[in-house]
Amino acid sequence: MVAAPNYQVDISLDSTTVSALIDGGYFLYTMFAIEMTDGAARPTIFSGTQNVMANMTVEWLAAVSAYTSASVITNGGPIRIGYETQISDGETFEVAAGGGGDVKAAGPASQITVTNTTQTQFTSGFARPNAGKSVPIFAVPLYGNQTNVASASPKILLNFSTKKFEPGTAVQSFLPTSTTLAVYSPSLLVTATDSGTRQVAYDINAGWNWGDYIWAEEISANADLEKVLIETG
Repeated sequence: MVAAPNYQVDISLDSTTVSALIDGGYFLYTMFAIEMTDGAARPTIFSGTQNVMANMTVEWLAAVSAYTSASVITNGGPIRIGYETQISDGETFEVAAGGGGDVKAAGPASQITVTNTTQTQFTSGFARPNAGKSVPIFAVPLYGNQTNVASASPKILLNFSTKKFEPGTAVQSFLPTSTTLAVYSPSLLVTATDSGTRQVAYDINAGWNWGDYIWAEEISANADLEKVLIETG
């Protein structure tokens, strides 16, 4: 089996921006894109930190696990993993009673398949490790006797906000999830590569800077993240 690549994005902040983010109580949030055709799928918050510094590094493995959950998908609601299993492209997670099951070496070579062998509806998706705990990176309904096919993407979304989100929170758009007053920066969608580190910068007034390379784009704070991060191909 070929080892999954490592991805890394380095973020540079000037001293004025660091002070403003710390004084304002901002979090740096990360979310991941996936490839799947399902309008009910939702991206989730992967990580959030208030440890803001002049040089910040975000790194992750391309590999994912598959999970099932009893959580209902709502905008701003938590997704809690009930069962999780390691899985690779070209494999199928056959879900049995209770949400557990076995992984079989079958399925499209570049995708991951989750098949529900029961008549019970679950929530399912992919997860990645964060600080020693697995965190969902997206959530989608898994109806009885149906099959979901998806693949992980090398894209990551970065956002600064004063709103507190717990990892695993389903978010369709940053703005409608807030029931309290909060501040949101534009987001930056970065396509990572296993052949090098992506270098970006953030300025509290000017926003994101990535040299206008084709591997990144700025996303408005009120964007529909389901359309941004659930890629239909």
